[in-house]
Amino acid sequence: MNFIKTNLSFFHYILLFASFSLSPLDAFEVQNIPVQSEGRIKPLDTFARNMLLRFYGKREIKDQNIKASDWLLDLILNPENGRNLKVFNIRNPEVVSSLFLEWSTQHKYSFNEIINGIKNQVELIKTIDQKESQDRSPFEKQLLELSQSAIMFEELSYMKNIKLIPPALLDENAVWQSPFDFIISGITPAYHQEEILNSLQQYLAARFQKNELEMNNALLNYERIVSELSFSPVDVEKLKGETWMNDVNLFVKSLAFYILSFLLIGISWMAKPSFFRNISFFSLIIGFLIHGYGIVMRMYIMGRPPVSTLYESVIFVSFILLLLAVALEYFRKDGLGIFVGSVGGSILHFIGFSYAADGDTLGMLVAVLDSNFWLATHVTTITIGYGASLVAGFIGHLYLIQNILDSSNSKKLKSIFNNLFGMTLFALFFTLFGTILGGIWADQSWGRFWGWDPKENGALLIVLWQLLMIHSRLAGIAKPLLFALGMGLNNIIVALAWFGVNLLQVGLHSYGFDDGVARNLYIFITFASLPSKINLNNSINLDLSKKPKICCAFSRDNSSFSKFDNKPLSNKDNESLTEPSEIFTINLRASSEIKPFSFKDICFKKSNNSEDLILDRSNL
Repeated sequence: MNFIKTNLSFFHYILLFASFSLSPLDAFEVQNIPVQSEGRIKPLDTFARNMLLRFYGKREIKDQNIKASDWLLDLILNPENGRNLKVFNIRNPEVVSSLFLEWSTQHKYSFNEIINGIKNQVELIKTIDQKESQDRSPFEKQLLELSQSAIMFEELSYMKNIKLIPPALLDENAVWQSPFDFIISGITPAYHQEEILNSLQQYLAARFQKNELEMNNALLNYERIVSELSFSPVDVEKLKGETWMNDVNLFVKSLAFYILSFLLIGISWMAKPSFFRNISFFSLIIGFLIHGYGIVMRMYIMGRPPVSTLYESVIFVSFILLLLAVALEYFRKDGLGIFVGSVGGSILHFIGFSYAADGDTLGMLVAVLDSNFWLATHVTTITIGYGASLVAGFIGHLYLIQNILDSSNSKKLKSIFNNLFGMTLFALFFTLFGTILGGIWADQSWGRFWGWDPKENGALLIVLWQLLMIHSRLAGIAKPLLFALGMGLNNIIVALAWFGVNLLQVGLHSYGFDDGVARNLYIFITFASLPSKINLNNSINLDLSKKPKICCAFSRDNSSFSKFDNKPLSNKDNESLTEPSEIFTINLRASSEIKPFSFKDICFKKSNNSEDLILDRSNL
């Protein structure tokens, strides 16, 4: 039976990968037409999605079942209908009022509705444009952005900013042209450019006439011409792959499986633990495989590791986190890895989506990031370190949660702690090694190994914090609860080093990824600190009046024994005590006298008063 179950699961995995292997479309479609935008060659589908996102706030018009590429092409073929389509998302009532429009709960307006209001405020818009960004009010920012979007929308209607004609052979700048550019400039197109223009004209005419045969013939001819360009190569297969990625949205699917896994593991804690835990683990693995396939596809399309932008680093760190979580669950089989993977993967996916909302997630790199071997190894290694650190932090939080719910289950607490300590050592190795590799890259790129850059300081802080926690534990200073508390707070340090430095807008690592960072950091830190706060409050709020009132203190050398006055322990006295589980009580007859003693030979003078004595193990 186990053999059958094993092979059945393997068969499921085979089917999953087989379905993914058929992902890129075989036929060249209009969505695959290459367009030069934002420094790279991308399919028309991506370009249209980014344009629609700017106006509409979404990459598709789902309520009317209109894809972005269809919207763009229909705008070109029938501009008047396109201008009447409500694609401008305006949520500021003040902006709506300034355009002399009625407030709509849908927040959607057409180009023809807003253009007259914008024309009437040209002088105001010019004044706003001359101001510094930080000096503009929310109304001014949105009005200026709306006016810029209206100009871009009108340019799209006559293909002014759609650069889909490859450059001429002798064009040193390798800048692509739009059909509008040839009309305005009066430059005679090269042979291949004229062929492409004819193919596009043939396709648009056939689309207007709804002649699918002619449309397909025009696209086939276009694909042939573009594929034969040796001086300006275009990888058609990568364009198809990117279009497919846009359609299937792999990371949304992996997020769905992570959330399902979390719900199932939660159900397993209430009923049929083994059954629901196995299903939850299977859901986690499916999400992990989809997640990994998405990363592989991004690497194939971009030709580099997916760790060079903030969005990419979030997706890759979450993948590393899931990899470690799956391995953890495979060896433990108690739900710990499922909990860490489902929670961590879901949180990081939502964070990543917030950075994908700005547009193209496959954008070109800053020049300094697209450099050499040391960069790739440094970024990959430090990213793995981030992932392992987050896993350790989540395990630390689980230890704190378990301590809150059932502190008497010492066996389970010990098991969680052992995994926490091991994961911390793993995280320390990669963060330390990645930081050193970063210094080597910095030496080659900027001529110095270390420059106290905010990002460098953040990486160093992670290493120092983890070293502090490990050494404190090995020295016996940090008990398991304190160690878990420290590693739970380590996630906050990682978040500040990873994202927080972008708020400073200074240093060599400030690449402009600052949108929404403060909000996301605040939310993450709030939730990451909750278990720590609860444990601290529980420790502080111990009812000390119920504790024995006589305390004896020992030392390793032959010092002295003292009986404190019959009163509750002061805060100072209590600070020397360890957690409640480390405190033990003995019943002795104590003397009020002070006598020399050793740990092996303790003498007490008989007395009529008997009290419980608290012995602090940390002082023994």
